[in-house]
Amino acid sequence: MTEDTKPIYNQRVKEILKGLSQKIPRDQLAQQFGHKNYKTLDIYMRRKNFTWDQTNRTYVPKVTGSQAKEKVMPTSKAGIVVEMMKEPDYDIERICSAVGFRDNRQLAEYMTSKGYTWSSADRTYKKEFGRVEQHNGPEGKEREVLIEEPTETSRASMAPPVPVQWTDSQDPVTFIQQYEPLLQWLKANQSRISEMIEPTRADTLPRYILPGRATGKTIQMSDSLQDMAVTFCNERNIKQRELFEVALIEFFKKYGYHYEVANLMGSY
Repeated sequence: MTEDTKPIYNQRVKEILKGLSQKIPRDQLAQQFGHKNYKTLDIYMRRKNFTWDQTNRTYVPKVTGSQAKEKVMPTSKAGIVVEMMKEPDYDIERICSAVGFRDNRQLAEYMTSKGYTWSSADRTYKKEFGRVEQHNGPEGKEREVLIEEPTETSRASMAPPVPVQWTDSQDPVTFIQQYEPLLQWLKANQSRISEMIEPTRADTLPRYILPGRATGKTIQMSDSLQDMAVTFCNERNIKQRELFEVALIEFFKKYGYHYEVANLMGSY
């Protein structure tokens, strides 16, 4: 990136980006900074080497044709943060403004929620795998400890299960028979129990093929929840219809409509 195409982060640009991250309309920001309307605000931002990102509803650094060929910018917020931190002398305030975070603390909370941890050596966030738990570190401060998922080798080295013990006066058959109703129930509900206890990959979404024709449905929800739905769909490259279909089906299955859902999809 040459000096001519490098984005200029002066005080006004920073305040505009901060306002957009707070969901302030462009027309209102234009009036606040003395512009006639959002179009003249666009002209100002283009002169500072920014372009309007319709998906994330903010201004992002302009990418030239040659730069676009060199790399494709990720669509997820976490991916954008990591990509921008690849710059040798990145500005953390600039990254927060570009991605829509209030400050570095809010950015850190978001990256942690997405499974990233901060690497002081590399000055960037690294994706971690496994289960993360909170523990009290030195001076009572909370720290995160990665719980590694057991490998085949570690599983093999684990102690074998302790066999059930009973006294000489107990009949083994009678002892087993008292658990027969439980075993029968587990067998009858094996598939449903497996669905509940088996881990689901965060990047894998269930897909359903539903009968019937697609119809429109207007519902009211909070704008923050709507923004979250739009962001999720953009990151996963799915339609909002697919998102709400999966959400409703999973909700019905969890809260007593398992039979109805199975019947809807032709399982009965």
